[in-house]
Parts: sequence; structure tokens; C-alpha cells
Amino acid sequence: MITNFIEISAWIFKRTFHAYWLEFVNILEKIILFLSVSSLSVGISGFFATFIAYLLLGIPVRIDTCIAVFLMAFSLYSINKITDIKEDAINIPERLSFIKGRGEIILAYSISAYILCVFMTFLDSPSSALLCFVPLIANILYGSRLLPGLPRLKDIPVMKNVVVAVSWAITLTLLPAAHIMYERSTIAIVFFFMLIKAFVNTVLYDLRDVKGDRENKIKTLPVILGTERTVLVLLAFNSALLPLLIIFSGSAWTITAMLILNGFACILYFGENMNKLAMDVFVDGEWTLISIIFILFCEAGRMV
Repeated sequence: MITNFIEISAWIFKRTFHAYWLEFVNILEKIILFLSVSSLSVGISGFFATFIAYLLLGIPVRIDTCIAVFLMAFSLYSINKITDIKEDAINIPERLSFIKGRGEIILAYSISAYILCVFMTFLDSPSSALLCFVPLIANILYGSRLLPGLPRLKDIPVMKNVVVAVSWAITLTLLPAAHIMYERSTIAIVFFFMLIKAFVNTVLYDLRDVKGDRENKIKTLPVILGTERTVLVLLAFNSALLPLLIIFSGSAWTITAMLILNGFACILYFGENMNKLAMDVFVDGEWTLISIIFILFCEAGRMV
């Protein structure tokens, strides 16, 4: 009798727990999907990428600058979602559903967010406000034909990754470094780190979007080289960050090590598996994830 009671109780508990767990996972997936399609996740990543840039530069974190980059990333990627509808219809149909019928609203709040970003940056440093336009100008140049007879940057293989990586590395490094421009060697090292991380992450998303890119004849690295060779290229790029572990120390070393390790894990995993939810969390959200882990680690250290 007792044995049967225990078995029945265990079965009921297992079924109940399993149902609650599935419901929790379902809600979590919906939240992450909303953050992704609305560009809020990209904005949050921009906030924490700036936070990490401050740590790598070894200077106090300015939350107002982090918020400005949040607004910038949120604005630009929201606009991109409107212009990239054709590709997203194949690669990310959920994004198309979110945008449909909301184009004017998305454009309005995107422009408002960008204006607020420039205003906040200008209040801190008038000269730094010009940096806010770097990703915007890069985005415009990328899709424009600069000279008659020459191809657009958009039509040149891998240029998308280069343009995105360079523009965001400039922004994420120089905005926090606005008040320490004399530390050129440190700024150069952090710029290199941000450049490689941004390049690797954009190519990882090309792995996800390879089907749509092939159909739209967009020559990304995975389309040209195939998945296996692209993974090898990304591993080589991520390995180029390892020497920085000799240069950095303290908090900067810990952050760098965690991001490099996550880079290797993402390259190896997404080279064989394509889980959009996992990619949003561990690639797009890596700055957020690593920052939270680092903050919790620091708080735990203070409590000991």
C-alpha cells in the first residue's frame, strides 16, 4: 500500500511538474521571440556591450552612454527589419508577422529613439555626438552605389559583415573612450576585440539565414564557403582574441575569457545545429548574458 501510494504520488508530481515546466518554457520562448522581433534584445545587447567596453577600457561605467547605445541599436535594427522584409519572409517569418501593418509606427519610434540617442550623447560630449551617426552612415553607404559602374558594397561578398563589424566597433569603443582619448593603445586593443566579436557574430547569423540568402542570391560567407569551412574561418578569428588574455588583467581578463569561451561554444554548436531561440540567447544576447553572470559573480565575491 505504502509503495503504491509513493509511486502514485511520484507520478502525479512528475506529471504536474512537467506540465508547469512546459508552460514556463512556452512563456519564455514567447518573451525571447518578442524581444528579438521587436529589436529590444538588440538594444539590450548594445547597452551591455557598452557596459563591457567600459570594463575593458578600465574606466567607470556611464549608464547614460549605455542607454544611448541601447537607443541607437534599437532604432537602427528596427529600421533594418522594415527594409529587409523580403529576406525575413524566408528566414524569420515571425518577424514579418510582427512588422505587418506596423511599418509607420516602427519607423516613428525608431526615428524618435535615434534623436534621443544623439541628444543624450551631445549632453555628455558634443564632439562624441558625431559617433552616433557612424552606424547610420555605414548602413546608408552599404546599400548605395557610390560611383556609376561600380558595384554596391551590398553586392560585394562579406562586405556586410565588415561594414557592420567596423561601424559598431568604432561606436562601442570610442563612445565610452570619449574622455580617455590619450590612452590610444588601450583603445586600439578594445577596438580590435569588439571588431572580431562583431564580425564573428554577424557571420553566425549568416549561418542561420543561409537558405534565404541563397534564394535571394546574397553571397555571404556560408553561401560561398559552405558551413564547415565557415566554421573553420570563425574559429580562426575567435582564436585571434586569445593573446588578449596576456594583456588584460582583473575584471577585463575575466570578461574577455568568458566572451572568448562563449564564442568558441557558439561557433562549434551552431555550425552543426540551428536553434533560433538558442542563437538569440547565446549570440545576440551574449553581452547581456556575460554581463549578468559577471555582475552576479562580483556580488557573490563581496558576500564571501
